[in-house]
Amino acid sequence: MIRNLLIMAVLLFLFFLPSGLYFSPMSAHKSSERYYHYGPSEVVHIEDFANSKYLLCKYDNMISCNTVKSSFLLFWKSGNYPIGFENDKTKPLAYSWGSSDPYWEVYGIVNDDRIKRVEIILDDGRILTQSEFYDDLFLFTWESFDNHSLGSKNLKGYDSDNNVIYEVAF
Repeated sequence: MIRNLLIMAVLLFLFFLPSGLYFSPMSAHKSSERYYHYGPSEVVHIEDFANSKYLLCKYDNMISCNTVKSSFLLFWKSGNYPIGFENDKTKPLAYSWGSSDPYWEVYGIVNDDRIKRVEIILDDGRILTQSEFYDDLFLFTWESFDNHSLGSKNLKGYDSDNNVIYEVAF
């Protein structure tokens, strides 16, 4: 019986090694970073969506938002490309976007201390706002079934008096 259990354990290990399936979201995330020779990044915030997770991360002067997806109820696999963008500190807000269709995200970092609130206006009129940041990082997520477009119009950064410090149109 012990021999059979040992054989099953070895076969299970050999199955998981090339499959890209992991027992935890963090294992899948770390594996995807290793695969692309990126990181290891510091995970600053984790947010759930549709049996998946967004992992908002920092690495040196880079910002990334990796995704990991639930698979076969118990396992996790890497989602999108884990490498983000270099933080341009000359801009009040540095940002990027990504998707796991139909789920979209805009993420970035606040570089200007005057910015106290970040807002994104979507094409359908929805306004998403964030005033509590994750180590100066922000993350907006939404669903959009509109022709696979980003579905957003612009991104704004406001000071404490609601004055626009930074605005960019998509």
